[in-house]
Amino acid sequence: MFRPIIDGITIGLQTLLLFIGTLTLGIGGVGVMNIMLVSVDERIREHLVTDEISIGDYVLTGGEVAAMVVVDAIARLLPGALGAEDAAEVDSHATGLLEGPHYTRPAHFRDWEVPEVLRSGHAAHISRWRREQALRRTWNRRPELLLAADLTEEDKHFLATLAEESVTAR
Repeated sequence: MFRPIIDGITIGLQTLLLFIGTLTLGIGGVGVMNIMLVSVDERIREHLVTDEISIGDYVLTGGEVAAMVVVDAIARLLPGALGAEDAAEVDSHATGLLEGPHYTRPAHFRDWEVPEVLRSGHAAHISRWRREQALRRTWNRRPELLLAADLTEEDKHFLATLAEESVTAR
């Protein structure tokens, strides 16, 4: 059976999660080269490595951690791995946006409050608030993700508001 060989040291793919999801669904397994110290011989890369991925822009002491990250990212996409069937579909990055903030009980902790909209019980308002918070967090922390995100007209209007706020704040 053919199994792709992935070199985990090379140029990053912007769509790592999509790539990992495709691997998970498309094949029964994947071989990850555990690179240490020196990169793999170019002849191996040219003739045997079928795909290349990166887990980030940093250097590790060995390839074990990188291999574990890839294996974990694949395993969590398997049905039932996270408990709820759709858990991986609504995770951070799955929608092209970072996740917004999460709150738990109690509603009042010290002098910190859970936002009123989340306590309102109004599903449509809560859903819109969560979407706007994800847009805001992505805007502030990883704006480049917005270039490829699937945005509604309402999302675009909200982002325009954020842009106006940032200009006004200066």
